[in-house]
Amino acid sequence: RLQDPSLLMCLRDTSSAEEVEQELARAFGELGDNVLLLAIIPDQNNNAWQHPIRATNKALCSRIGIAVQHCKVNKFKSPPPGYWSNLLDKLNLKALGTNYYPLCEVPGGGLQPGLQLLRACPTLLLGCDVHHAAPGSSRPSYGALVGTVDKFFSCHYTEVRAMTSRQECIPVDVMESMVREQLKAFHGYNEGISPERIICYRDGVAHNQFEEVHEVEIHAIERACHAIGQGYQPQIVFIVEQKGGGARFFTNENGRVPGQQMGNQPPLTVVDTVVVDESTFSFHLTPHHGIKGTSRGNLYSVLRNDPNLSSDDLQRFTSQLCHLFQRCKKIVSKVAPNYNAHLAAEMWGLKEERESFSDTASVSSDAAACDVHE
Repeated sequence: RLQDPSLLMCLRDTSSAEEVEQELARAFGELGDNVLLLAIIPDQNNNAWQHPIRATNKALCSRIGIAVQHCKVNKFKSPPPGYWSNLLDKLNLKALGTNYYPLCEVPGGGLQPGLQLLRACPTLLLGCDVHHAAPGSSRPSYGALVGTVDKFFSCHYTEVRAMTSRQECIPVDVMESMVREQLKAFHGYNEGISPERIICYRDGVAHNQFEEVHEVEIHAIERACHAIGQGYQPQIVFIVEQKGGGARFFTNENGRVPGQQMGNQPPLTVVDTVVVDESTFSFHLTPHHGIKGTSRGNLYSVLRNDPNLSSDDLQRFTSQLCHLFQRCKKIVSKVAPNYNAHLAAEMWGLKEERESFSDTASVSSDAAACDVHE
């Protein structure tokens, strides 16, 4: 719940990193942990997101622990339709609020098809992704695991680990450590209740890595469960999400959908025959609207299905997860857990790169100063 601002800061375009850090430290000292920074940055040559104040704020807020939201000054002067609503959604999230949650129950009793998986038993929903540095860089890769801990599947707990550069499959010990922390967080948040079912969506894995993922990452989940308690064996569902999948689908002339350009298929289209590998449990899903250009869906492959969930249940459940991304009012192109994991891994990688660059720049400037002084 947002209240009137308790402290206002005014930073000039020419404010140095030291001035920004001093102001943020003062705010943190006066208000403690209850700090949410709304930074309005100038729109210079339509490249405001590269402004040094924004980069400094991101690095400092990550280090100090302050939530920050950046805005362009021209959007405040003439906001486009829906701007304030979208901005408040992001501010609400950073104030530890909830924007959307799944409506599992239907009017008159009963559960929504697909979403009944969330109410059938205590369920831990995981999203997993790995972020790599730019091509040619030897910086480490970062694996992120995001899990839900509340019954509304809107409160998330995040674990991020550094890995060997360009390594896609998360090592057993790293994955086991992250899953163990997720289980502890779920257990603590739900007053001693452990999940009876773990549903994990994995992003960014190629077909030729399925066997490795099964032997390493799924095995790591089993090891983490065994480490929690003797005899603890929750049901595991492991699904790999692949962008595009090498297939494009179009409607014929008689099947054109109003508002869909280029003959795109309607949202929430599922294809699970003919163009899928018959030896695996897989399906194509295009959950979002084709606003511009050709819609590209995702290919989902089920590598493990302990509770023997039907294809209809998993397809409905997967499509409904694309409605739950908290930062967007529209249906997104991938499941929300993977979207959150992608953002967590990417932001952590950028944070480490900024801090590394800042440390290198400080050392270089100190060395240069010594040379001049001598």
